[in-house]
Amino acid sequence: MKRMVFFLMMILGSFSIKAQHETLFSRARVMGGFGGPLLEFSNIKGDYTTSMGGGGGLIIDNLFIGFYGIGSLDHLQYNIDNEDDFRMDLAHGGLWLGYTPYSFKMIHPYVSTKIGWGFADIRNDPFRINSNGDAIFAFTPEVGMELNLTKFFRINATLGYRMISDVDQLPDYSNKDFSSLTGQITFRFGWFGRSYESATPDNSLN
Repeated sequence: MKRMVFFLMMILGSFSIKAQHETLFSRARVMGGFGGPLLEFSNIKGDYTTSMGGGGGLIIDNLFIGFYGIGSLDHLQYNIDNEDDFRMDLAHGGLWLGYTPYSFKMIHPYVSTKIGWGFADIRNDPFRINSNGDAIFAFTPEVGMELNLTKFFRINATLGYRMISDVDQLPDYSNKDFSSLTGQITFRFGWFGRSYESATPDNSLN
């Protein structure tokens, strides 16, 4: 009887090993990675502004996951007590997620979301010694098109919306003053996998 029980346990154990659960990441293929600069156009309380940063990530099939950082390039003028030498600065960084279906095509869709944390502050010196700032949370989904210039270089243009929250320490500013439609240009340099090459059928087999 003990031998029979042991034998049945061995059979069930072998089935349990073979019948492993399929998951998203167990079937995912790492295709490559990338990095590069990004340029963003938006507005803060009705004033148009430009931000610049960079990021990079790991490419998994048609998805990518990585990190980014971005900050104000042209600081907006701000007046306090009739002094107009103060500047508004907005910067954030964090997780970067994206989806690029049909990436082997020369022009293809591009979708991304940035989830970050940072600060918005008012300062009158380069080192923020005299500043009044606030920690913020930023959520920026965007959608657009990407162009494959070479096997190792891609450029995309997107439209999105930057949602800012947790602004409660800046005088005369609120979340809606930093939340804005965005236009962004991203340059991606890296290795994007064999999907680019597989777009051309192999006619040698015919």
